[in-house]
Amino acid sequence: MDDKAMSLQKQKRWTSRPYLNWVSKLPCAACCLHDETIVAHHLTSRHSPWCGGMSYKASDIFVMPLCHTCHSAAHNGDADILDWQFTFIFDTLDKATRAGVLEVDNMKSKFPPDDGIVM
Repeated sequence: MDDKAMSLQKQKRWTSRPYLNWVSKLPCAACCLHDETIVAHHLTSRHSPWCGGMSYKASDIFVMPLCHTCHSAAHNGDADILDWQFTFIFDTLDKATRAGVLEVDNMKSKFPPDDGIVM
């Protein structure tokens, strides 16, 4: 395959149904609502280079918990949610590593979660 064809190939996504299920049990990253409508929302819209490109779903690592109302608002272009996606994702990743849900190069054993972390 030539270099041009290689550059057009779709990147392989990191997927994890267990991680998505865990994220959907967290409170909404935007409004803090904690109910059964929470879903794991993938990075989208204006951040397309990091979510695989236009029309591609981001890897499951780039998700944040959103309630139905905030999730709908995000998909309708609400800047109050879309502009904060990176912050919401970083917060979700922080919670996941502190809870031991995700491990980064075995850092879990070097930096255990602090006692009293509120999830």
